[in-house]
Amino acid sequence: MSGITCLAPAALNVASALAHRSIPLHAQETIVWQQSDAPSAFISETRFLLENGFLFPSLSDLLTWPVSLLLLVSIAILLLLIILVSRRRQSPSWRSSKETRWAAWENAIRQALWVHGRVEEDMLLDIPLKERSEAMRRFVEERPDDDLVFRLDPPRIELASPKRMKTFLRNWKAAWETVESEATFQTIAAMLASLLCDMLGFTMLDARTYRDLHGYVVKAPALRLRVPPRFPIIFLRKREFSPEDISDVRSLMNILNMTSYFALLIDLNDWPSQLDKRKNLKYLVRGAIHDLIVLDGSDLRQIIMARDPEQRLIQIILSQVDLNAVSPYVTSGPVPENMFFGRDNELKTVTRKVKDCSFALIGGRKIGKTSILAKVYRLLSETPDFFPLYLDCQAVTDYDGFFEAVQSMWEVELPSFSPDGFRRLITQLNNDWARGTVIILLDEIDALLSYDLLSQEKLFRVFRALSQEQYCRFVFCGERILYTRLHAPDSPLFNFCDTIHLSYLDEQSARRIILEPMQAMGIMLEDQEALVREIMDLSSCHPNIVQYICQRLIIQINRRGARRITMADLEAVRNSSQFSEYFTEVTWGNATALEKIVSLLMIDQGPSTLADIETFLTRAEVAVPQADLEEAIRDLVLYSIIRKNGQYYEFANQGFPQVIKASQDMPTLVDSLRRKL
Repeated sequence: MSGITCLAPAALNVASALAHRSIPLHAQETIVWQQSDAPSAFISETRFLLENGFLFPSLSDLLTWPVSLLLLVSIAILLLLIILVSRRRQSPSWRSSKETRWAAWENAIRQALWVHGRVEEDMLLDIPLKERSEAMRRFVEERPDDDLVFRLDPPRIELASPKRMKTFLRNWKAAWETVESEATFQTIAAMLASLLCDMLGFTMLDARTYRDLHGYVVKAPALRLRVPPRFPIIFLRKREFSPEDISDVRSLMNILNMTSYFALLIDLNDWPSQLDKRKNLKYLVRGAIHDLIVLDGSDLRQIIMARDPEQRLIQIILSQVDLNAVSPYVTSGPVPENMFFGRDNELKTVTRKVKDCSFALIGGRKIGKTSILAKVYRLLSETPDFFPLYLDCQAVTDYDGFFEAVQSMWEVELPSFSPDGFRRLITQLNNDWARGTVIILLDEIDALLSYDLLSQEKLFRVFRALSQEQYCRFVFCGERILYTRLHAPDSPLFNFCDTIHLSYLDEQSARRIILEPMQAMGIMLEDQEALVREIMDLSSCHPNIVQYICQRLIIQINRRGARRITMADLEAVRNSSQFSEYFTEVTWGNATALEKIVSLLMIDQGPSTLADIETFLTRAEVAVPQADLEEAIRDLVLYSIIRKNGQYYEFANQGFPQVIKASQDMPTLVDSLRRKL
């Protein structure tokens, strides 16, 4: 631009020179001009050429000097005008004016699309005719997530699948016009609900009407949000609303037997923001205890236009609720289907071999035993070759509790509340289920196994006999006691099951837990690779701790109303007392005082042999029998706190030493634990 700017004064110098003489030019001469020295070079070169007769070979014959002067002055003025226009185009005010004009054009195109389901040139009267085609093209190009197509001849915008929009617009208009007729409105609402279910992959389960509300219970796919699998879509047969309508919504949800507080409310208004706040449904639901998501006409059109309607619905939900309310991260209980990552090898092993043998899943607290057992149950339920029966035994502490749970959860009648009665039940089920294998999945069986030990393990001896006689197969989940009895030669569990030790996730699965739900919620990670690596290192890819860290990060950004996670957010979580307490509780799980002391004494020592660990205990004045120490080390391996590498033991959980050192007074803690021995 600097070179162009200098042309005007340079041209005036040429004009000045031409005013004094006409100039012949030798045709064979060549001029080289460096743009960077334009002002001075142009003047000096011109003077030289003028004085030596090397400029314009035929001007002296064709033009008089006044005409030449006028011509060059005109060129200079033209160059000045070009410069001024170029500078104006770069000015903030011109750009602002251009964007203001585009915003109006964009709104005109959107209005045409929402009213007609398509856009044609004659619908855009507010846009200059010559600009309409390019405006439509830009509109489509700026919306890659919408299912729009720009056609050139003639210029127009269409939906790739226009039928849904046409059906919606027809029924939406009819719904608005028939709010006074309950019967007609109900018919139209049913068609709109069916359209939404078809588009979003919902399954309609039930329908009820209450006052001016028409509710449809749907079963939703596994959204990457904490949304209940069953919830209502409720159409409000009104154009304006009041607090009483929110009360009616709660009443209808009770009638529909909804145990959750989540619902989608359909507002017939296209532009509810134009309503008084006291009559605006989106404003009224803000004070409700329920998580009520309002979908007005503009929201529904956005969903219909989207390439991925489910993701667009998620975006709308996230714009109306607190992030904490819908965060999919789970820190207690089994994870839902949409948050189950990894464990592919374990799942394949169990589902492919369970017809021929029983399994025991062993692992520490919150390592994912219940989640994988629930996943196995779902997979087997979908296979006609299996008849799976699942039972959570966490609260079962004796035979009566076990047999009551069997009758209640499996909806069967036991011949008697005894191991023999259980045997007869399974034998009968096997005969009734001749086309497949009965699979019994028992979760958290340590307490039941402890009680069974007091009765010479009569129940588990029946389990073994049933499996050996091929009446059924078992999949057990447990911790220390199950592990011990699996390795005890006098136990019926010895050589009974194939054992799978559950430890931490692989890095790829941990990475998916971190990124996929965040992306679904529209949350960005600043310096993504560094953040993901830090989370994996801190958690050692422990599935529950990864989810806990991510949940705390969401709480962290939600406090400041942000949608971006930074390294500072992770540091705040890492340094919080809540995190260190949770991390320690989950990692140690049900570890004994001796096991905790051993893990504490190893923190500053590096890889250690059994003899080294004995030395550490001696220095700490902890005297224990050799057998107790070996059992403690075995259980620390079971809980994935340490691992054996050759003759050495080292930390499997790499985050454990740094968290403990940062949050605990280790000498005081060791002394406290020593007194518990």
